[in-house]
Amino acid sequence: MPRLPVLPLEQMPEKTRNMITGGKSGLSGLNINKMIAHAENSARHFMRLGNSLLTQAELDERVRELVILRIATLCRSYYEWYQHEILARKVGVPEEQIAAVKEGPDSPVFNALEKAALRYTEEVTLNVKSSDETFNEVAKHLNHRELVELTLTIGFYNLVARFLENTEVQIETSK
Repeated sequence: MPRLPVLPLEQMPEKTRNMITGGKSGLSGLNINKMIAHAENSARHFMRLGNSLLTQAELDERVRELVILRIATLCRSYYEWYQHEILARKVGVPEEQIAAVKEGPDSPVFNALEKAALRYTEEVTLNVKSSDETFNEVAKHLNHRELVELTLTIGFYNLVARFLENTEVQIETSK
């Protein structure tokens, strides 16, 4: 059971409800967004940042999804894993990589960029700051924009995992 109830759509301001449902009647939206909607002044900004990282970033979407799945594993966030396992498949992450991400960055199924990004993710998630060695390794593969997007993605999805685990948001039973 969630620690808080999700906010019913009919109790939300129209702008928030439209962001959650995409402005389409009949859609219920994700439970995480309906839980975040309790914080009205932050909810739309949270969703905008998440959306920008998912849809407007230059960072390779497969790398992004591997990173998010690694965060979900490290933070033991089942909801985050569930949602992003679906997205990982949609963007073409192979099944063997989805399985291997649970073990860490050293699997031979990952290329040099993926290994570096996963190591960076682990260090930032577990230690807050990465080592210079790990940062420099990932920086060999990414331009400045991509590095910033990767770091923002790691920070954002660590926030998401902590929010999900502390409010105990439940997976949607229907979409």
